[in-house]
Amino acid sequence: MGYLYLVGGKDKGRKIVTPPGKKVRPMPGVMRKAIFEILQEEIPESVVFDIFAGSGSLGFEALSRGASQVYFLEKDSYLCSLLERNIKTCGFEERARVLRRDFLHSFPFPSRSIKPDIVFVDPPFSMDSKSVLKKLYNFKVILEDALIVFRYPEEQDPFRDCDFFKIEDRRKYGRSILIFGSFKANS
Repeated sequence: MGYLYLVGGKDKGRKIVTPPGKKVRPMPGVMRKAIFEILQEEIPESVVFDIFAGSGSLGFEALSRGASQVYFLEKDSYLCSLLERNIKTCGFEERARVLRRDFLHSFPFPSRSIKPDIVFVDPPFSMDSKSVLKKLYNFKVILEDALIVFRYPEEQDPFRDCDFFKIEDRRKYGRSILIFGSFKANS
């Protein structure tokens, strides 16, 4: 097993168990810290979707900073059980829920009536980011008012020639690109 530590909030320093090997690619602490400094005003009392949750690092950071509810979406059953274990260990049972869903091939969300304030999208770098972005757009009715934070490798750019997404901020960390934005109102 591996570990990562929460970098902020009331649970700063708390250890989160991660799977061994290269099963997931947890976001480095410096990048998580930067994201949550940018979002510090939006996180408290927010509903968060952590899509392609993996280790759940982004969702756990949001919970540590006061998110009212976090939904971890992950298709791998082993990772889902690890997420459940970390939720219980951290005492987040009332504010966190794991949904075993394949984002690209099913209806991934808890219901059509639950709309997030913030959506973290961190697909595997081997996945086609443009396909993920198009699938997100298919759920525009659910995600229309959400701030979306999307991570992709620099060699892909799913936002090139994308006319339905408004980019508010773009950051580069190593070979990772972070996009902060939302769907355009009239797209």
